[in-house]
Formats: sequence, C-alpha cells, structure tokens
Amino acid sequence: MICLLGPSHREMHLAQQVTNNLKELAQQVTPGDIVSMYGVRKATGISIPSPVIENNFVDLTEDFGQPKKTDVAEIIINPLFC
Repeated sequence: MICLLGPSHREMHLAQQVTNNLKELAQQVTPGDIVSMYGVRKATGISIPSPVIENNFVDLTEDFGQPKKTDVAEIIINPLFC
C-alpha cells in the first residue's frame, strides 16, 4: 500500500499564486484565445452531427480536352452587373 502525504503549506501557497496569475491572464483575453469551441464541445461530450456528405467530389479530368465553344446566344447578361 502506498501512502501519499498531502501538499505542504509551501505547495498550497504556490498553487494559489499560479491560480491567481492564470485567472488574471484569462481576464485579459477573450475565451476563444484560451480554448477552441471544438475543445469545449469535445470535453463536454457535445458533438454537432456532420451533414450527410454525398458524392461531392468533382472529377477534374472530365472533359479535359479542347475548351468548349460557347455560342453568343448562350451568354446571359445580368442587368445587376451592367
């Protein structure tokens, strides 16, 4: 059996100083500077379900030959950008 001694008076005093210093530093920044939202959610067991990802891949090799010619009749001019 291992018997551990409690913290000494000096250790308690140092722990209190560290705690106070961290508290003062944390008050000078925003929460996002200390921890990420992902970290908070992971620590608390909250997870946002990811959206169902279907086949969102784009085949960049498809129709990689000659550029497609566009007829003038196919061009639509948006009046908001004129």
